[in-house]
Amino acid sequence: MNINRIAILGLALVAGGAAFFLMMSGQEPTQEPVRIIEPVKEETVRVLVAGRNMTRGDRLSPEDTTWVAWPKKNVQQGFITNDNPEAREELSNAVARSMMVAGEPLVEAKIVRAGSSGLMAALLSPGMRAVTVRVNAESASGGFILPGDRVDIHYAERDDNDKVRLTPVNEDIRVLAIDTAYVEDPEVAHIEGSNVTLEMTPQDAEYIIAARNSRGSIQLTLRSIFEPETQISQTRRREIQVIRYGRS
Repeated sequence: MNINRIAILGLALVAGGAAFFLMMSGQEPTQEPVRIIEPVKEETVRVLVAGRNMTRGDRLSPEDTTWVAWPKKNVQQGFITNDNPEAREELSNAVARSMMVAGEPLVEAKIVRAGSSGLMAALLSPGMRAVTVRVNAESASGGFILPGDRVDIHYAERDDNDKVRLTPVNEDIRVLAIDTAYVEDPEVAHIEGSNVTLEMTPQDAEYIIAARNSRGSIQLTLRSIFEPETQISQTRRREIQVIRYGRS
């Protein structure tokens, strides 16, 4: 065989091997290993929550509450947790002290357990007293005062000349009950009650008890739930005429 032909064949074999090596290295690129990140599981605690909307005075049953998983870091003091597995059954016949919405965690401050002090005593703020006064439609805003409303109290008294003197007594007093209705029901338009139970300080309670047993009368005026943004202008006339026996 010719030496030139042998040399050319050798070069061809070398070139082919190099081409094959380059082709194989291009088909198999280097790949980084896939990292699998597992989500961190948040620790939870079972918390007892309201299963329906409740208003003040509603009685609870086991069906009105349910256990839900609650993030442990968000559990507040007073929540009822599954540290006591019988907590749900123990709330049977308990009474809601204030309004609660479905899904809201139950706390001891918002319920009155069966067998504890009376409901009205539990509804009172610490240190306050419940005082009942007799009213009529005219002296109680036409019956539109409802439990949970705030009122101002005035004392009306006639002097020896048969003139009416009106004295402001208290402002922003909370109404606890009308007759025996103590539930805040937004669907009730008005209650034509004859007795209104008010939450007052001990000193104010003494004054009202003395006033209701005097010859004068107690008048209640309903307050708005909204505070005015600007000062309210007075519309009262400077001169007041008192009508007596058809004459001014």
